[in-house]
Amino acid sequence: MTRQSKLIVLLAYLLILAVVMLGYHIDRSAKIRRLRADLLRITTQKNRTTTDQAEVSRLSRLIPSEVNSPAFIESLYRCALESGLKQHEVATEAAKMPATARPVIADTTSVVKHRIKVSASGSYRSFAEYIRRVQNIGPFSRITDFKLAPDAGQLKGTFTIELYSLPVIHAK
Repeated sequence: MTRQSKLIVLLAYLLILAVVMLGYHIDRSAKIRRLRADLLRITTQKNRTTTDQAEVSRLSRLIPSEVNSPAFIESLYRCALESGLKQHEVATEAAKMPATARPVIADTTSVVKHRIKVSASGSYRSFAEYIRRVQNIGPFSRITDFKLAPDAGQLKGTFTIELYSLPVIHAK
């Protein structure tokens, strides 16, 4: 092999090596761009998740995740006793679920409302004191459908108390 043919082989080898290195560099640059884009997407998702977790934590401190209806009803009876109402009855309303053949997916974006119906009789002062005490039981209750009517020298009243809580999400 002559010196000229050795030089041609060496140049061909260097040219092939340069093309391979250029292809490797271009492929590596594309992979780095793709990895940076993935890293940015993952970082954005992590930040969004962290923000969502902070919001859920804040809402969990503000709004209870469970209503604890039995304890609330006990508090209602205690308020009725302390305010001097003559007769006091409490009934819970069941949540109305549509009857369908398909499973119902609960709306997890809104606050859940639980209703308790109360009927009582007593004097005007007793009702006023009872309502004052009920309003001080908890911040996530509201009195609705309030009706009072005279009944043999007393007042007879019915009203609904709505309790609010966060929806319970069960992990699957």
